[in-house]
Amino acid sequence: GLGPGGAEILGGGLDTGTLHAYVELARAGQLASRVRVLLLPAPMGGSAADVTTGLRGLALPRDVDERRLAAIGVKVFADGVPPNETAWMHEPYPGGGHGALCVHGADAGLKQAELAEMIRVAHTAGYQLGVHVTGDRAIDAVVDAFVAAQRAHPRPDARHYVIHGDFASPGSLAKLAAHGYGINMNPAIKWTIADLMDDVVGRERSDYQWPVRSAAEAGIPVCVGSDAPITMPNWRQGVAAMLLRESKATGRVSGPDQRVSLETALRAYTVNPARQDFAEEWKGTVEPGKVADLCVVGGDLRATDPHEIVDLPIDLTVFDGDIVFARESADR
Repeated sequence: GLGPGGAEILGGGLDTGTLHAYVELARAGQLASRVRVLLLPAPMGGSAADVTTGLRGLALPRDVDERRLAAIGVKVFADGVPPNETAWMHEPYPGGGHGALCVHGADAGLKQAELAEMIRVAHTAGYQLGVHVTGDRAIDAVVDAFVAAQRAHPRPDARHYVIHGDFASPGSLAKLAAHGYGINMNPAIKWTIADLMDDVVGRERSDYQWPVRSAAEAGIPVCVGSDAPITMPNWRQGVAAMLLRESKATGRVSGPDQRVSLETALRAYTVNPARQDFAEEWKGTVEPGKVADLCVVGGDLRATDPHEIVDLPIDLTVFDGDIVFARESADR
């Protein structure tokens, strides 16, 4: 998420200036990756008015290759994060409190109405929405706002999605699937802090956190990411985390019923993100007619112990048909 709403986040690293830097790299032919930007018009604690004002003039120039750099969505922050007990939950934290929405408003009701209006404004303007939301009560509010915005202003195939979705309820997962909406999870965070969350939200909720399997079985095209710099952008760690559901600190399996197959895990890094980007016609799979973006590992993922996937070497990386990394060359 890049824009005026990021001026106070990560030392200003998410401000509009970073968006301009990406534009300069793309124009110079030096952007060696495909970047999909979510415009960030409103800060944490923002309002619908902030979304409206922030979106004015916040767009990419037309001379940039859209397959390298494109801004197709709007990011909104709905609530905080579970480790800080700022995720908005239905049931209280063991130490008390429910967390809260992080938007403008004097109480929970006004905040929820403001959040719904922020979503409606971006939806009506024609943007895809990616909403940072983690608590189960906040996720229910966001999904309901997606549905309400669509009913008020029908748009075909908006593909809104929740970012993180730690405690997405079965009801919200069903609504996301029914409307063609998505969820973008972070299994490496589960691997990193699973034991910590036992104390923060209790063992039962901790085991359920990041319900990748429930989301996939509901019919949602699940995407996953690193949330870097929160965890390292290592897809192998994310795949292993989805297969194992083990904690980094103790190895305890946290929610074994949420483990998924290797195919489901790989699709969450390839086919499904291409759909999220409205780009499934030209990327996401290796086949004639699509861009040649691929990674070759030094081993058979199907025959590798999931604990060892993270250590598989990368033999080759191809971007847009060009070899940008070869292990043999690197070893020399």
